Amino acid sequence: MTYTQILDLISRLTTTQNTTTSSYPIEAKTVDINNALNNYFILANSSAGNWKPVDDTNQTDYPIVYADIVSGQQDYSFTLDQNGNQILDIYKVRIKDETSGKWTTLEQINQNEITDAQLDTTVSGKPNQYYLNSNGIFLVQKPDYDLVEGLEISVNRTSTYFTTSDTTKKAGIPWVFHEYLALRPAYFYCVQKGLKQAVDYRVRLYGNDGISGMEGKIKDYYKDRNKDYQSSVSGEIINSV
Repeated sequence: MTYTQILDLISRLTTTQNTTTSSYPIEAKTVDINNALNNYFILANSSAGNWKPVDDTNQTDYPIVYADIVSGQQDYSFTLDQNGNQILDIYKVRIKDETSGKWTTLEQINQNEITDAQLDTTVSGKPNQYYLNSNGIFLVQKPDYDLVEGLEISVNRTSTYFTTSDTTKKAGIPWVFHEYLALRPAYFYCVQKGLKQAVDYRVRLYGNDGISGMEGKIKDYYKDRNKDYQSSVSGEIINSV
């Protein structure tokens, strides 16, 4: 569905117009579509297993950001990626060796379990561990060299949002779920206005049991997406007497 088609579907579901004088104008619909897009990725990433982050396919690059290593600097803050998307989570950190150019994955350690010796920021060398703090990472060992784009960070980020000037743009999610971007805004609008069709839209979103509706199908899709990966499960042997 294009942005225009999503707007039209919301209008049909709510019996409203896409005008500034409507009780549900295009500006408000656009905000709610973008909020639905946010919620979609929350659902998707919460169920994505080992194949994540789930990223907006409208993005022009992979969800990886780079940072320059600065000698003696321990903390590196990450708020936005290179395209201005907000960074939500950090999944993996790699560091580049200044001599060989080889990349090594850093071990993440629990900040609450860091020893005083590890926090001795006067010690410098090649970092091999890090911990998360606020919106950045702290290298446990302070680097003793400078290197352009020497840190590689795999992230989860916000999607590319719609604006009121969009027409043919499509959401960067599987097309089978584009209806969600209209159904969720329509449901909350109808609830706010006390419209009877809100009951039907709630069932379509959440199911009668709260899990079998469209949101449940979104989670199931991402939970089962990686067909080629087989997780090893160790069974517990229970002795019966």
